Amino acid sequence: MSLDDHLEKFYNYISSEKGYSENTLASYSYDLKLFTNYLENNKKLLWSDIKQDDIYDYFKQINNRFKKSTLKRKHASIKSFFVFLYKEKLIKKNVFEEIKSPKISSPIPKPLLVEEITKIISFSVNSEIDFRDTCIFMLMYAAGLRVSEVIGIKLGEINLENQTVKVTGKGKKQRMLPIYKNAAKQIDIYVKEIRPFFLRSDKYNSLLFSNKHAKPLTRQYLWKSLKKKSLEVGITKNVSPHIIRHSFATHLLEGGASIRHVQEFLGHNSIESTQIYTKIPNQKLIIDYNLAHPRGNK
Repeated sequence: MSLDDHLEKFYNYISSEKGYSENTLASYSYDLKLFTNYLENNKKLLWSDIKQDDIYDYFKQINNRFKKSTLKRKHASIKSFFVFLYKEKLIKKNVFEEIKSPKISSPIPKPLLVEEITKIISFSVNSEIDFRDTCIFMLMYAAGLRVSEVIGIKLGEINLENQTVKVTGKGKKQRMLPIYKNAAKQIDIYVKEIRPFFLRSDKYNSLLFSNKHAKPLTRQYLWKSLKKKSLEVGITKNVSPHIIRHSFATHLLEGGASIRHVQEFLGHNSIESTQIYTKIPNQKLIIDYNLAHPRGNK
């Protein structure tokens, strides 16, 4: 079998059994194709013949071509593939096992202020598109949703009476999340009065949010719409949909929520992914510190 034959097996595995998203599949495919091309150019045609030195040499070659975050992803892609090869007994030893991942410092996200979020989720314009998009931003902030999660919500997955929404996250894992009262109220108006402009179907599996052709909205569209709304309300920061999710997590922790609960809300598998928010300065604590400390503000 060729190197590509094993790759196809791996893609089927992470797609059907692991439930990886299309974006992750595309990234892994790109990373492994580059690695495979490198091996073939160096006359390495069997995975069982690959040595640690081959892997080290490959990363040395591409080290200056990509950002550290991209290199870290490529490392994860290839490592996952070698774990798969070993579990499937396609290689006798996992030569990647002892190779350490490149270390990168994670930038601490800068959340929006509560006042800025309030401006973004205000219903200042009455067009159907603006009302729909504002409902999307409000729901993202109410439940800390990823873009891929909010655009995939089905009509039957939101319960406005109980003020909950069911979302499907990474790895097709589902979680039930609360939404606050006013968000449920505005989305109820959207469903009854605005949504029929875009999509008339009231079936359980029909999309909650769609474009006027009844098709799913794209990440790119929501990014542009959020940027437009932010500028309209006077926010000049580099606002993205993921910043709303960052702000949700930060504001919950500042309000006294436990990090374990925030982890569940965000759908993080590991508490380490959530702990980045504990590194963000709590502005309320800073204010209280300056008021209470004898040398505060001096």
